[in-house]
Amino acid sequence: MTAPSGTTPPARFPWGPILVLGFAWFLGVAIELSPAGLLGDISRDLNISLATAGTLTTFYALGNAILVLPLTALVLRFARRPVLVTVMGTLVLSNVIVAVAPSIVVADIGRFIGGASYAVICTLFPAVAIRMAGPGNAGKAITVVFTATSLGTAFGAPIASITGNSVGWRLVFLGAAALVLVAGAAMAFTIPTFRDSPHGTVPFLSAIRLPGVFRVALAWALVMLSHFVVLTYIDAYLLELGAPEALTSITLLIIGVGGIVGTLFVGQVSRRSVFAAILIAPAVVASGFIVLIVGGRSIVVVLVGVIIWGVGVAAVVVIFQQALLLTGRRAPETATSVGVLLAQAGFAAGATVGGITLETLGIRAVPMVALAFVIIAAILALSLRPTIRRAQSDEAHETGNAPTRLATAH
Repeated sequence: MTAPSGTTPPARFPWGPILVLGFAWFLGVAIELSPAGLLGDISRDLNISLATAGTLTTFYALGNAILVLPLTALVLRFARRPVLVTVMGTLVLSNVIVAVAPSIVVADIGRFIGGASYAVICTLFPAVAIRMAGPGNAGKAITVVFTATSLGTAFGAPIASITGNSVGWRLVFLGAAALVLVAGAAMAFTIPTFRDSPHGTVPFLSAIRLPGVFRVALAWALVMLSHFVVLTYIDAYLLELGAPEALTSITLLIIGVGGIVGTLFVGQVSRRSVFAAILIAPAVVASGFIVLIVGGRSIVVVLVGVIIWGVGVAAVVVIFQQALLLTGRRAPETATSVGVLLAQAGFAAGATVGGITLETLGIRAVPMVALAFVIIAAILALSLRPTIRRAQSDEAHETGNAPTRLATAH
């Protein structure tokens, strides 16, 4: 994978700053997903319905989707370290607002601010990681930061759910604010101060017209939409099956552990064929939803479906973001912002579609609706084969190396 910079790679892999980025992204993912296991407590405390509590996910995604483009254009004008430290400070503020919110309106405002902060994390972190590691260590750097996101899914949200059941949901967000503060302080001492690459900033409209960028981003967004259709209301889905409340935390953990497997799995597949990985990842998500649908009221079968779903969705996140870095290699931050914009729109739409499905068709229809969107994404992914091959060939020509396969290791 071509680094978005002309800097000379360091003699050693920069574990310190890369791990700090990974820890910060872990927190961002955990904070994003934390309402999924806390909706019951939040709805009771604020005296609102589950669907209304689900807007905490919607507004986080809206903050991301609405502000990702202007914020990305703004922050690319400045050195990366002060930008990232400022972003982490804003994320601290977001979590404090949610923790002390007297109403869902105030909490949603806090989540909107948090989503805006997370937008910058998603657009800058991959390119910053590659910039620090250098071209020779690009794949390794991406593996580390994306593994952190899988760990955030695996352990962050379940920890939030378990902690919320013990000490209350407000302390969960206060604790998250404290950890984000630590991550921001670590960035201030570890992230180098550098600006944009020598190629300059590519405008959004130019980046979106780069071959394959829009289709990769749209397919990714459709899978994320389907993911949040189910994830936002997984607590209600399990309760309808007669499962104990504690199973929600276990289910979130299973999704996350499956995500770790998915991250490693898609890395192995993409080393042989990027196009195959792009097809297989959404197919695995679809398989998980199918198992949920046919599993009936069997908790064991449903949990098997959850594992498959978790493997697939993590694989989608990794391979589609890497594909964006490949097809948008001339403007990695801007191309990533295209993907983030559409993915976050998918998150917001997913929570909304899930709520509408819950209110109109019932909770058991939620995975059926999600499956339809995954199928559309898989069909779209089929069109990417010549684009991916051409991008790999062009990259090889530019770097003077054999075509890479966007391997996630080592």
